[in-house]
Amino acid sequence: MQKKNQKKQRSQQRQINFPISNNVIQLPDYTEKEKIITKQGIRLISTTDNNLFPQKVSKLAKESSTLKAVINSFAEYVSYGSILTENQALESKLTDDLNKYYNWFELSKRVAKDRRTYGYGFIESVRIGGEVFIYHLDASKVRFCEYDGEHPEQVAISKDWNDNRIEPIQRTLYPNYDEEGRTIIPIFEYESGQNDYPLPIWSGAFYDAQVESLIGQYNANQFENGVTLSSILLFDFGDVTDENGEDGLKDKKYKLEQNIKGTSGGRSGKSLIVPKTGDVQPPEYVTYPMNKEGSFMDLQKMVENNIVKACSWFRSLAGLESAGALGNNQQLRNEWELAERLIQNEQDVIMDAVQKAFQGTIYEGEVEFNNQSPIDLAAVLDVNAILSLEEKRELFGYSTEEKQESKIALNGAQVTSLVEVVGKLSLGELTENQAVQIISIALGISEEEARKIVQE
Repeated sequence: MQKKNQKKQRSQQRQINFPISNNVIQLPDYTEKEKIITKQGIRLISTTDNNLFPQKVSKLAKESSTLKAVINSFAEYVSYGSILTENQALESKLTDDLNKYYNWFELSKRVAKDRRTYGYGFIESVRIGGEVFIYHLDASKVRFCEYDGEHPEQVAISKDWNDNRIEPIQRTLYPNYDEEGRTIIPIFEYESGQNDYPLPIWSGAFYDAQVESLIGQYNANQFENGVTLSSILLFDFGDVTDENGEDGLKDKKYKLEQNIKGTSGGRSGKSLIVPKTGDVQPPEYVTYPMNKEGSFMDLQKMVENNIVKACSWFRSLAGLESAGALGNNQQLRNEWELAERLIQNEQDVIMDAVQKAFQGTIYEGEVEFNNQSPIDLAAVLDVNAILSLEEKRELFGYSTEEKQESKIALNGAQVTSLVEVVGKLSLGELTENQAVQIISIALGISEEEARKIVQE
């Protein structure tokens, strides 16, 4: 009996705690003084205490499906706008010779994506002789160097800020150039109370994005872990000798875990294994009821909406609309009108930075953008399925009050439109079905009658 009690005491002394960590990312407190850190002898302004906040943001933007969709769609729309300029040298430079790898459209997409993700972006200008080449610079790899004046004068760039063995490269900030003719141009927007690193536009939904990421992880773990769901397993590991000690207990616990649960590293849906002490007893499960049907569906919808609103964007333009929602034609028009202003502003901001790089060269000049609406009804959508006759006629600039009988007598505008449609058909710019739809809508005749006109 005494030996049994001694064995129990030794087992109790070897009990091991398995703590649960909190991995929620906190927004930087910009009311506090920014911290200065040293990397490879370079004094930097840290983004947070560990200098890795942009890397965490990048990871979160990939794990939150809604945030990723919003950021990517916005950046794509920014890159769609065609360039309008009277400076032919500038137009050629932007479209064909911005650098050896990509043109303005790719540059604007990359920078817009960075600015939406991190709250800021960078471009690098390189002058070689009389030529200027402009590159996107990944914002997550850039840190400001310590400075004494009003504005930073240098940045440090590292391929991986997690690796202390990599020596950062220092670059000069605009308007100054280094000996190699290089300069880095930051692309920031004003934010009240901001320090050197602005917060992303979606910071108001920062924790919502994390919740969405965790919901995905949770559901994945539910699938992987099968029957060991939300439970505690009380398991007697038997006698752990002094020779094995705690290492022996950990080894047994690890082997058991591998046999009863998944290996992805997620915690939700898994069993918490608690070593029992004392006499050998059969394993004991303590389970907890859970609702498996549609877990977190309401929460998912809420955080999704919060993310879209925080980004000042629209569900339809991010590809998040439910089936059948395209039927509200007026809503789409209104959303695009507002979105185009945001897109135009982003294009102008990025182009202003590019113009700084071109200052004093033959590439200086005004640039405007022609942004094509994503609602191309003639070529993409079946207008008969989503618009009334009145809406169709209004869309193409015709009166909605004309009687059916009067529509055969064509006025000058109708004749011009008809000739234009037929011309585009002959050039292959419209298909026969598209031409038939347009003529049917414009003239108020049946598609059968319109097809006769086209085929004649």
